[in-house]
Amino acid sequence: MPPIIQLSASELLQQIRIGALSVTDVVEAHIAQIERVNPSLNAVVTPLFDQAHRAAHEADAQREHLSELPPLFGLPVTIKDSLDVADAPATCGMLARRDRIAPQDAAVVAALRKAGAIVLGKTNAPEVCWSQETNNLLYGRTNNPWNLAHTVGGSTGGEAAIIAACGSALGMGSDISGSIRMPAAFTGIVGLRPTSAALEETGHYPLVSGRLADLEAVGPMARRVEDVALAFAVLTGRPYTPPDPAVLRGQKVAYWFNGGLTFADPNIRRAVVGAVEALRGAGMTPTARTIPPQVRFAQIGWLSYLDRDARRAIDQAFMQPGVFAEIRNHLRGKPTVAYGSLHFWQAAMMSIVSERVFNGVRWREAINRLVTAWIDEGGVIISPIFPTTAPKHQWQFFAPFTTIPYQQWVNLAGLPGLTVPTGVAPNGLPTAVQVIGAHGREDVILAAGMVIQQALTPIWNAPALVSGQAASVAEKDRL
Repeated sequence: MPPIIQLSASELLQQIRIGALSVTDVVEAHIAQIERVNPSLNAVVTPLFDQAHRAAHEADAQREHLSELPPLFGLPVTIKDSLDVADAPATCGMLARRDRIAPQDAAVVAALRKAGAIVLGKTNAPEVCWSQETNNLLYGRTNNPWNLAHTVGGSTGGEAAIIAACGSALGMGSDISGSIRMPAAFTGIVGLRPTSAALEETGHYPLVSGRLADLEAVGPMARRVEDVALAFAVLTGRPYTPPDPAVLRGQKVAYWFNGGLTFADPNIRRAVVGAVEALRGAGMTPTARTIPPQVRFAQIGWLSYLDRDARRAIDQAFMQPGVFAEIRNHLRGKPTVAYGSLHFWQAAMMSIVSERVFNGVRWREAINRLVTAWIDEGGVIISPIFPTTAPKHQWQFFAPFTTIPYQQWVNLAGLPGLTVPTGVAPNGLPTAVQVIGAHGREDVILAAGMVIQQALTPIWNAPALVSGQAASVAEKDRL
């Protein structure tokens, strides 16, 4: 049997269920791994080890009195810092929230605990989740376990990093512009962005409403597709049934290689081809598509969809009267948020102009009509999540607007999306594709993900840091 920390969530649950492992064994092994890798990663920013130890001992003591174990009994999990965990700091990476303690669990955290999961800690995120580099002025930057000089993306970067480094079996993130799918792709794990509003977001910071809620979703992340499928069933309150590839037979799979103004490199193109061929083997009918302007320029549509209330909510989340106040703070050398978050905050304010020129609602409707025409209700779309493997840190200063449309059209349309690892590129970094389905068809994309996983990564690839040989050493900083 592989080391405890390298077992998938489903495998851990099975070993606990049959009595081969105690909950205490499992929790202590993951805590030890966090302590080993976190100095290099800076992924877990709020350890909750004492509480986790107590919960594990209580679970082992209660086990013999339970006629049936809860579905996630004893599973060690971590939680993105944007989601509240009772009696733990709830900062979302912000200096202004450094002293805030959450009075209760976020809705999805409460659901995980009710199902028997044990929270090990909270993970790093950029301020207000508003950047695609996981970095903030409060906790600093998170590094990629495959190569510490490279980004984990954002905003759910700390979560992706610690799951990939085998410090956690499962985690929770949020995705308003690729924030689950990109970090999952960069770290070689699985991330599910459900249909917008499929899961309750009470206890998430910022708590979105109106048009922002149409763009965002919270969702699970793990190393295997079956693990996120199980977590999604638990979080929706449904009985778990394994993803069934039979639902794919006779359905359509649309695909393309480039999702923005930057062309995907050969490694990513090969990932798309491999995924499509796996689905062809499962009985689906592939069709190559020329990416339409609604997708290629999705960032314009995404910005145009933001209205006055959305912009006000973003300003309030940053706890500033407006973006110009923070620009002045930066010019005076007294910033309250990292430049990456300010960079995207400024971009969001461009919606003042784009909203007047373009109709974001119609843009959203146009994408959904295209998706229906391509795949009906039971098919999938396969495309890159990003044109390359994980770039080096600070990439977003140079090329954010040419790459973001790869993910952002999915958020604009409110569709479910799944990151599935496809292997490791010659540069030693993981490759992945995203699987997109129709509204509410998480069952379809999870089934497609299982087919791709079985064909391309039947055995999960562990990063170098897990084996104790990091590809490089990155300086710990607080930038």
